[in-house]
Formats: sequence, C-alpha cells, structure tokens
Amino acid sequence: MPDFGAAERRMISYFKRGIELFYRGSRYIVEEADKPTCSYGEPKTDIYVLLSNGCQKQELKISYKKENADFLENKTNSQRAEQLFGPEWREIISGSTSAIAEKFMERMLVYKDASGRTEKGAITLGWKFELLNKPGGDLSGLMNLTPQQVYDVYAGTNLSPDKRDAMVNGRIIRDSGVADYILMTDRVGSAQEIVETMVPIDEYIEAHPNIYFACKALNYRTFRQKYDGNRPLSVQVDWKVRDGKLTYDLVFDQPLEMNGTEIAERLLACMRRLSIHTTDDIDEDNSDMKNVYEE
Repeated sequence: MPDFGAAERRMISYFKRGIELFYRGSRYIVEEADKPTCSYGEPKTDIYVLLSNGCQKQELKISYKKENADFLENKTNSQRAEQLFGPEWREIISGSTSAIAEKFMERMLVYKDASGRTEKGAITLGWKFELLNKPGGDLSGLMNLTPQQVYDVYAGTNLSPDKRDAMVNGRIIRDSGVADYILMTDRVGSAQEIVETMVPIDEYIEAHPNIYFACKALNYRTFRQKYDGNRPLSVQVDWKVRDGKLTYDLVFDQPLEMNGTEIAERLLACMRRLSIHTTDDIDEDNSDMKNVYEE
C-alpha cells in the first residue's frame, strides 16, 4: 500500500497540462496543477488545479484523504487550534476533555511493568490532541462544534494568511490553501474520475456532521531516559512532591499551553528529590501509588 505522499503525488500527476475533462457539464482544459505549500505547516488544499475553457477559469481546491484515513489533524498545537476553532479554542478543547475527565483519572500513569504497547518504565506526561472523523480509543469523544466550525476544520477558512494564500508552482495564489472539495478514495485512475468522485465540503459535512477528538499519551521512558517529541499536551500530568511522596494533579484548563519538555522537566525534578531513577525505585514509601500498573 503506497504511503500518503506517494498517493497524493499520483493524484496530482493525473492533471497533466493540456488534457481535457468535463466539470459541471462543461469541457475544460487543465492549465496547471500542484500541491500548495507554505513556509510552515500545511494548507488544507492538497491538490490545486486550474481549469480553463477559453471563456472562464475554474479552480479545483481538493483536500485529499486516503480511503482508510481517520485523522483530520494529528499534530495540533495552540496556533493550529485557534485557526481551526476560533478565539474560543481553549474552552472548546478543555470542555471536550473535561467531559471525559473520569476516564483520564482512571488511566495508569506509572508502568512498573509493560502493558500492551506501553513499555516497562513508562511514566505519562500528558496526552496529545488529535481530531478524527470517527471515535478513536478510550480517551475519545464527540467535539461540540457548530456547523460553521466543522466546515472551518475541513476547509481551513480560519488558517493563517500564509496557509490560505499558499504557494502554487512558485507563486502565491489567493485562497489556494482553502479547500472546496474532499476526495476520500484510492480508487481513481484519471483526472476525470477524480472530478466525478470529489465531493463539495458542505455536502460531505451534511453526510458526516460529527468530528471526534482522541487523546494519546506522551510517556517518559525512565529506562531509556527519553520521550517521543516535545508535543503540546491537551491534558497535562502536573507531577509534584507532596508530604515527601511523588504525586500529581491532572490539568484540564490549560490545553496545548504546556508541552512534553516542560512536564518532563517537572517530573525529573521530582524524581531527583526522591532519588527515583526508574519506575523500579517507585514504592509506597516514596509515592502515593495511585494509578500504578504492576503485573
């Protein structure tokens, strides 16, 4: 199965300059096609096509997802969240995670033994935030969004100017990064098939009105002394020493405002105070032993 980048390039390659196709009942010629880019991050448009029939030009701005794609956003930070959800982004995210607060409180945070995909020696720093088109795991739920906010997520209408007015074939084109269509299939073999398969975003939302969030753990691995990336955290584990014991509070009201490095530094400072090097050193004498996994 080709990776996404290869599949995306294949889709763009079908729109060869000069080929004919029919769009909305009229015959057009492809003038150009490219993947819009910007200086940092990505626009929402993955495939930009300019058509012409001599009398008028028509842009096709397509957001492409592979047929089995779940992710809508999987590297969400505070800037991206504000662009997706608007000025109330903090309340939207914290409201979503707080709605399933009990599930977070039940999670194991210290793994003295391996459990599933979590290796022995892991200590949770917090949880990253992802947007999906269907529920994804235990720490997942429905986002409480207005229809306009759902549209903004899919189309990218609130993105920063450099992402909206993206670079296409070496020049900036106004609103080229704001998508109008969604293509969610791998089973096309021509530009005409793409045009016949793509769906206007507003029509797609009518059929798929819900957006879900999922929170994935970011763990510090005490035996390796590392963690996987300095990612912003939607819910943080505020590690602390209280009454001579390692303990914590869960923080829901500062979504994406603290990252893995900040929380790891707090955890390591607590571990040093208590002479804890790995999870093997954690016991009931130096911790409150809540949410500790042991076989």
